[in-house]
Amino acid sequence: MKCLIIIVRFQRLLAGDTEAERANFNYNVPIGLAYISAVLKNDNHSVMFLNLNHLDGTVDELIKNEIANNNYQIVITGGLSPFFPQVKTVVESVRRHAGNVKIILGGGLISSQPEIMFRLLEPDFGVIGEGEETIIELLDCIKNNNDPGTVDGIIYHDSENAVKITNTRKPIKDLDQLPWPDYDGMGFLEYLDHMRPSDNLFLDVVDNPRGYVMVSSRSCPFLCTFCYHPIGNKYRQRSVRNIIEEIKYSVKKYNVNIIIFYDELLTQDKNRLSELCRNIKEFSSTLPFKLKWMCQMRVDGLDENIVQEMKDAGCYFFSLGLESYSATVLKSMKKKITPEQIDNALRICKRAGMAVQGNFIFGDLAETKETYQETLNYWKNNQDLIRGSVSLMHIILYQGSYIYKNAVERGIIKDEVQFIEERAKEDFPAPINFTVGMTDEEYQQMINDLIEAYGIPRYYTNLISNIQTDDRYEIKVCCPFCKEILEYKNYHYPPNFTRIEITCRKCGSRFVIPGKGLKLKIFIVKLFGYKIPYRFGKWIYYLSDHLPNYLKIKIKKALAQ
Repeated sequence: MKCLIIIVRFQRLLAGDTEAERANFNYNVPIGLAYISAVLKNDNHSVMFLNLNHLDGTVDELIKNEIANNNYQIVITGGLSPFFPQVKTVVESVRRHAGNVKIILGGGLISSQPEIMFRLLEPDFGVIGEGEETIIELLDCIKNNNDPGTVDGIIYHDSENAVKITNTRKPIKDLDQLPWPDYDGMGFLEYLDHMRPSDNLFLDVVDNPRGYVMVSSRSCPFLCTFCYHPIGNKYRQRSVRNIIEEIKYSVKKYNVNIIIFYDELLTQDKNRLSELCRNIKEFSSTLPFKLKWMCQMRVDGLDENIVQEMKDAGCYFFSLGLESYSATVLKSMKKKITPEQIDNALRICKRAGMAVQGNFIFGDLAETKETYQETLNYWKNNQDLIRGSVSLMHIILYQGSYIYKNAVERGIIKDEVQFIEERAKEDFPAPINFTVGMTDEEYQQMINDLIEAYGIPRYYTNLISNIQTDDRYEIKVCCPFCKEILEYKNYHYPPNFTRIEITCRKCGSRFVIPGKGLKLKIFIVKLFGYKIPYRFGKWIYYLSDHLPNYLKIKIKKALAQ
C-alpha cells in the first residue's frame, strides 16, 4: 500500500508567531515512526515521509501540496501526549484534503488514553502500544477488507460506528529481529547537517556534533507514579552484538560522532553494561576520533568503577532520575532509591568529571511543607555538588500515569477532555495541587519558592570573546567551577538572548551566560541576596528598559567587575 508518514511540527505556533512556519531542525527525532517505516518497507509497502520540521510554510499548505501530488492510501502519524495539538492539526488537515485516505495514529497519546484521544482526534485507527507487528497486520487487514477486530492492539469504529478496542498486543520478545530505524526518508542527513552544539546541553561536547539516536532496550522495569510507558511495562533489551552493529552502521552511513541512547533506562545489568562499554571502546579505537555517547541511568546503578568504565568508553553525559531528596516522597513515587544514593551518585559523577542532567520535581501526592523544603534545602546547600545541572520544577500530570489517574479519581481533574484541550493552549503545563496534605496557599508558596531559587543562576560567567560569522558564533568563556578557559565554535543564539546554558568540556559542570535582563536580576540579587520577593521579578525587565542612561552605565560597569 502507498503510505505517507507525517512527522508533526514540534515547535508550537503561538499567536502572531511566524517563526514556527519556517524550518526548524532543533527537535527530538521520532524514533518510533522510523521503526514503523522500516517494518513497512520490509513488508514491501511504499513509504514516504513528510517531515514538517524541515519545510517552510504552514502545516495545512504543506500537507495539501503533498497529498495533491500523490495518491496515498494510508497516512500515519502520532506522538507523545504533549504533542496533542500538533497531531490534531495534522489530522484535521489530512481530512480536509484527502477525505478517503485511512489515518492511523500511534504513540503515547493514543496508548495512554485510547478512547478519549480516539474521540478527540477521530482517526480511522489507533495503534495501542508497540506498533511494528500491529501496523503490518492492520495494513494487511485494510488491503483485504478484513475484520479489524482480528488485529490485536488497535482501536477503531466497527460496522455500527461503535468504538472498539481489540485484545492487548503482546510485547515483542526478541528486539534483535526488528529492522533498524529508517531515518533516510525523514531527511536525517539534513537534520545532522543543521545540528549545532548550542541545540542541546548534551551536544556541546564537540563543535560539530552529529548525533545518532537509538534504543538498546524498551520500557523500564520500574513503575514510578509520575511516569507512563507508552509501549508497556515489560522491560526488554537488545543484544550487545546487535547494538554495536547498528552503531557501526550509523558511523559509516551518517558520519556520526555522538550516540544518543533514548532508552528510559540503559540497563541495571552491570555485566551487560561492561560488555557494551568494551565493545564501544574497541570500535572507537578504530576511528580517527573518540566516539561519544550519553544515556539515562538510575542513581542506584552507579558506582565508581562502572562510571569510570563508561567514561573510558566515551560516555560523557548522564541523564539521572533524581526527582526528590525526601525519603517520604521517593517512597510515594515508587522510585526505589534513597536520598543517600542520590548524593552518592552526584559525588561520583563530580569526581569523574561526568556531565549530568536531572530534575527535582515538586508536588507529589505525599509532598508537604517539610518535604519540599528538604529537597530545596539540599539543592541550595550543595550547589558545588549539583554543579548547575539539576533543575527545579513542579510535577506534571502525564496522561496514563498513576498520579494522573489518581487526580481523575479524586475529582481534581473533573473533565478529562476539557483538561486535555485547555492544557493544549499552554506553552508549559501549569502547576496543579493534587497533593494530599498541602493547602492551595502552601502549594503556591512552594511554587514561589522554586521560582525564587531557580530563577537566578548560582553559577554564571560573561563572554570573554564572541566572534560572529553569519548566524554562527565562536565564543570564549571561563568555567566558574574549574576556571578553565573554554572555546566553543558553531554556536547559535539570538542577539537579545535571555540566557545561554553551557556544559563545561573539562569538568562537566553546567553554567549560564546571562543576557541583559538576567544580568540586571543578578546585580539586584548581589545587593539584596537570593531571597527576593516572587513578584519582584515581574517588574525587573520593565526597569531594565526604562532606567535613565546614567544608571544603566553604572550597572554595566558594576556587572563588568
